[in-house]
Amino acid sequence: MVSGWIEIKAAGPGESKDLATALLIAAGSPGVQEETVDTSAGKLVSHSLWEDETREDEDTSPVKALKAYLPAGDEAALKTVKADLGRIGWSLETSFLKDTDWSEKWKKGLKPIKVKYRGSSVIVKPTWHKLKRAPGEIMIDIDPGMAFGTGGHATTKMCLKAILRLAKGRRLPKGPSILDVGTGTGVLAIAAIKLGFKKAVGTDIDKVAVKVARKNAGLNRTKLSLTAKDLSGVPGKYDLVAANILAGELTRLSGLLKDKMKPGGFLILSGILETEKASIEAAFTAIGLEKAFSLAEKEWVALAFGKPSR
Repeated sequence: MVSGWIEIKAAGPGESKDLATALLIAAGSPGVQEETVDTSAGKLVSHSLWEDETREDEDTSPVKALKAYLPAGDEAALKTVKADLGRIGWSLETSFLKDTDWSEKWKKGLKPIKVKYRGSSVIVKPTWHKLKRAPGEIMIDIDPGMAFGTGGHATTKMCLKAILRLAKGRRLPKGPSILDVGTGTGVLAIAAIKLGFKKAVGTDIDKVAVKVARKNAGLNRTKLSLTAKDLSGVPGKYDLVAANILAGELTRLSGLLKDKMKPGGFLILSGILETEKASIEAAFTAIGLEKAFSLAEKEWVALAFGKPSR
């Protein structure tokens, strides 16, 4: 059990904020809180990556500060992320926090987000935020615990929008099934059930994530099948497969991901930087999948592929 945390405060150019966020998460931070440097006032203005999509075009600050957390004692991860951030012009400061301090600090930074598509919307909110659901809105309560995938990061938001697009565009059969690879907090699988999917399976090699996802499924009164098995150990084929993981893992698992799709089914891939888009497209079209559409947000891309019926 983690007895303490290293709080990282990183600062650097605003245009590489998303890349810096990805590096911090890859190093092991459960998520990243953002603080805008208000140079005119000489202070930090805090908000988190749980932000409503209507704010996406307001990010014009030339300097950004990010706050992340790594388990105390993981010197290798800290050394690696410091070097990686340095290569893109970011610096960092660190301080020690007790576990209880971390929990309270993290909660203060999490806010609800809304993802919309053609009049339909999904709201993902932390359990301690109270919101009134409007008619037609789908509300998901998430307690992120120690897992990544709260809905606020661009990669997760694009997955939610892609699921909405496929579900509302009637491109899936009635009562479809979904396999959520790298489920994290379970938000994609929970959203799918609330959108009318009859079966949702989530897999994550992180056993803590599976535990958190199971708790969130209960909070939302949704039935999920969750496992910490490797993808090769997950049985069955699915109408929709969603994988929000690192691009290198997407390529490595390409054959398995295709194998988990039913004929005529769809695959959503996220966790892809714009610079990685071409190679991912090439890898998945090379194994016989057909590109259906793509989504983009700043430096991030999500890709959707279809599997021919024959």
